[in-house]
Amino acid sequence: MGNIYYREQKTICGKDYDSARYMEVDLYPVTASQHKQGSRAKKTEATCLAQQIYNEKRAKRYHVQLVNTNFSANDFSWTGTYDDEHLPAPMDREQADRDYKNFMKRVYRWCDKNGVKRPRWIMATEYTTLQDDLEIVGRHHHHAIIEHTPGLTREVLEDLWKDRRGKNIGFCRCENLHVEHGSVESLVQYISKNVRCDRSWRQSRGLEKPKTPRPNDSKWNAKRLHEASTLYIDDKQFWQRQYPGYILERVETRVTDAGLRHTTVIMYKEPGKKIIFAPGQQDNKRRRYG
Repeated sequence: MGNIYYREQKTICGKDYDSARYMEVDLYPVTASQHKQGSRAKKTEATCLAQQIYNEKRAKRYHVQLVNTNFSANDFSWTGTYDDEHLPAPMDREQADRDYKNFMKRVYRWCDKNGVKRPRWIMATEYTTLQDDLEIVGRHHHHAIIEHTPGLTREVLEDLWKDRRGKNIGFCRCENLHVEHGSVESLVQYISKNVRCDRSWRQSRGLEKPKTPRPNDSKWNAKRLHEASTLYIDDKQFWQRQYPGYILERVETRVTDAGLRHTTVIMYKEPGKKIIFAPGQQDNKRRRYG
């Protein structure tokens, strides 16, 4: 085996490094050929890493990053369910999708009529699902995270969950988005809780993707990463020294089938804490993240 390098790949969930409220850092081995790749190839790999969701059963991760990048506690968590009269048939996913699409059309029309900026959003529909044994599981319903643009209220979003006749489709609840430790992870886990039901995710245009800056292949080596991922895995001071200005939420580490370690460090921004850079580091940060 040729030389192995240990890559530090950050995922910044915010407009820039200074203002990001949430950050994930992946630490993993790369080959010499991967280390020598150009910036574009490394950027492509970083993007794939941020969305390494399907082959490793980690769909939740990218959605957590996407929501943390675009939404805050000022925004709304919205849930729309069905009463028996309006509930689509168990396998009628098209009608369930159409209902949410029509809901957002009403929201946009209301915004245009009242001079309110149209909100950005991300949503998940959980479908009534027919299992292989013909058991019917779940009940169609929708979860959405909706931007709180000035003038748009919770009451408006609840009231617009109606059919064409102006009749309520079912129970609807809208509340302020719950952010814990700079993250909406608990909400995304709740949305994805029922593994037996199929679901789909959609999003509005204009959402910012999580930032995946240029990786660093020189900060870590095999011994240091092994110690960090075992001896210091729960040591907040250790990790916070590595990434000043952030508070450690947790560290996840696993060993692949090939015997290589992949560690993910999950951190959030310390409120009111200004990130302090060493001399010359500020210019380098701007070049990488600007």
